Amino acid sequence: MSASEQRICPGCGSRQTVLVLRGLAGPTDESDQYFRCLECDRVTYEIVSRTEREVRASRLAPGRSVRERGSAYTVRRVLKVGVNEYLVYLTPDLDDRALSFAPR
Repeated sequence: MSASEQRICPGCGSRQTVLVLRGLAGPTDESDQYFRCLECDRVTYEIVSRTEREVRASRLAPGRSVRERGSAYTVRRVLKVGVNEYLVYLTPDLDDRALSFAPR
């Protein structure tokens, strides 16, 4: 994995992660993009796919805090990519009390 693709786990601070790219054709059939930490087994989402109805119902907008599968994130961007599909770009909420961080 190149340095630009290196991910750091927000839970434990480890650099030993595996990136799962979004794609409906290829080795994975994932609609979301995330990375999994090999140390603590935490999954951190970067891009999630949502329908127009889900975006409206959840009021997804940049800067808004959301919970995705139990973890807190901040919405960075909401991008319409199809007739009924939006890509929601997320960053982990580092103030989430569910995280335990490694000492810096």
